Amino acid sequence: MFISESKPIAVIDVSHPFFDTNLSWLSYNYRLLLEAEDESVPATERLRHLAGYSYQIDEFFRSRIPLLNAMRGVSKDILDKLNLYPDTLLEHILETVENQLTKFDEILSSGVVPALLEGDLHLYFKEPFREEHRDFVSSFFVEKVFRHVQPVFLEGRRSAKITFFEPDALYFVLRLLRRGEPGEPWFAYVNIPVGEVGRFVKLPKLDGQKHVAFLDDIVLANMKMLFPGYEVQDCFALRVERESELAVDDEFPAAVTQRITRQLEKKNYVLPHQYFCEMGMPAEMKAYLSDRLGIQVAEFYERGKYLYYQDFKAFPSTGKKLEYTHQKAVPHAELRAGESIFDVLNRSDQLLHLPYHSIDPVVRFFNEAAVDPYVREIYVSLYKIHAHSFLVNSLISAARNGKRVVAFAELNPKFDIHENIHWARKMKDAGVKIIFSLPGLKVHAKIALIKRKVKKGWDRYAYLGTGGFYRMTSREFVDHALLTSHREITNELELLFGYLVTRDVPSKFKYLPFNYLMVSQFNMNKKIIELIDREVKNSRSGLKAAVTVKINQLQDQSMIAKLYQAGQAGVEIQIIVSDCCCLIPELPTISDNITVTRLVDRYAENSRIFYFYNRGKEEIFLSSGDWTFRNLHHRIDVGFPILDDYLRSQLLQVLRNYLADNQKSVKLDTYQNNHPIVSDSQKVRAQEANYRLTERVEHRTPRLFNL
Repeated sequence: MFISESKPIAVIDVSHPFFDTNLSWLSYNYRLLLEAEDESVPATERLRHLAGYSYQIDEFFRSRIPLLNAMRGVSKDILDKLNLYPDTLLEHILETVENQLTKFDEILSSGVVPALLEGDLHLYFKEPFREEHRDFVSSFFVEKVFRHVQPVFLEGRRSAKITFFEPDALYFVLRLLRRGEPGEPWFAYVNIPVGEVGRFVKLPKLDGQKHVAFLDDIVLANMKMLFPGYEVQDCFALRVERESELAVDDEFPAAVTQRITRQLEKKNYVLPHQYFCEMGMPAEMKAYLSDRLGIQVAEFYERGKYLYYQDFKAFPSTGKKLEYTHQKAVPHAELRAGESIFDVLNRSDQLLHLPYHSIDPVVRFFNEAAVDPYVREIYVSLYKIHAHSFLVNSLISAARNGKRVVAFAELNPKFDIHENIHWARKMKDAGVKIIFSLPGLKVHAKIALIKRKVKKGWDRYAYLGTGGFYRMTSREFVDHALLTSHREITNELELLFGYLVTRDVPSKFKYLPFNYLMVSQFNMNKKIIELIDREVKNSRSGLKAAVTVKINQLQDQSMIAKLYQAGQAGVEIQIIVSDCCCLIPELPTISDNITVTRLVDRYAENSRIFYFYNRGKEEIFLSSGDWTFRNLHHRIDVGFPILDDYLRSQLLQVLRNYLADNQKSVKLDTYQNNHPIVSDSQKVRAQEANYRLTERVEHRTPRLFNL
């Protein structure tokens, strides 16, 4: 069973009732640890939650710590205005992270590794290889690993520039002694070729038991082969974090951003690399590396017994005993092969609940467009170009078939830029027009438009989703996608794509007439506030009023203030988050009428659903963007209404399942502690319930039953 944090992780300032983003992020990270700690979760799934924690904490250090360090150089008047005190906050953060990492190590070494063993899988974890495996380990190293490693000395006549450390790669740093030659030690490093070989290696079974090893340990076991004539005195892992962008403009209003930027420029502030080392690295080794790297010893961040636990995400398949039971993707009853998908959409809108639904209809949507002789134009926002995305091949095919294809993509340091550029070139060579995001024009929306020439003029078909195309094939994320030929929605989407092609900043196009779509930097902020204000008006008139927001992150202070105002006016507000939440629930006189739950389960929650009671004429919107300052003011995100009664009823039940969850949801208190939901009612697990809902929807006669 879950446990909550043992003590509050912040002090609430009621004059500024917004929870700190950094501490809320850490609260979410702690929730991931709780899921990894849960013994009812299969062992390899627990590893994947540890991988999720590792990713989140690395991303936290990549983006949040540099920003806070930079803010230490900003004038006091700005910090007071922002209610931000970076020195105190950093101290609290580092203490919290240290405690979480200790818990991480305990869960892994004392919980998950033994649980794997109970399932007949032995993960070598900082232990010598058994005699029966040593020949295999040696042979594997020679045949698969040796050609990819690069042992390099760091000093003397064998010296090499230490800038050879590549960001996001793993290394061993060694202290060596020459055999038979007493004297000063030699320092060297060797890469761990995870990209070429993989992080985990399956070893031969012994007595019916499976065995898996870290590649790190296989390299370490063969170190004598890499440095013949030397004795290894110390060997510790090192990783250099890729430089991040100091995205001040994503955090603060323009006027504040300009002042902060000017002050940092005057001080010649440069974003440093970040260095993570294996726990227990000797002081002598740290001192040597800090001297060669030109950094302070204090800038090394110690991690666990291994680095980059994100790789647990790719842990080898271990069989049914240690994994969740496979959930077969549900075919969509109205979008089965055999009938043109455009004919289906001419009759009615269609909704996909991912990953529960099969993605075949989305694949068919683009494949059919690629070969349909009447389709003339295709516009799509890819966000990230991925080699394994079905969409890339469809767009290449469409362009080669003579259609105008325009694709918008993001070049982001968090992505594999080389892969993005490689596939962008392939698409461009085929005739696809690629438009990359600009600093003032970053397209985060998950949208596509297909224009089809018919006798009466043009038919338009749209895809609008809450999550990226590149994620679909992995079946790891919860999202929703709408396929529609709705005239006003498709016309407005064409208007948006027409604007995006201009590559101009939104401020020059402020008055684009979006009525059905909510587009950030245009009308999204205004539209959401109007919808909340309508509920406030209804409540003050003595009518029932309610708002439910299912979202990843809730950070924008103006939006939170509006929710506070609505709650104080009697509107019932329920927030379902998966990530950060800067709204403080159940704060006397401020948020008594607001509850916040957080859900972490088998699949990563990525969908955004906005519900408004509207005097019983309930309205639901889906969106690609969270309520953060960045998404509302510095991205192009798209929200869209679900107008079909049957589809809306499905999403209403989806929300009911989330709100009824008493297995994987936790309730957030005023201090962002994660409390289990104690209930005497029937057990409800939202993701399982939503999978069953999807099955019911597709296994009965469509549109003829009440959900």
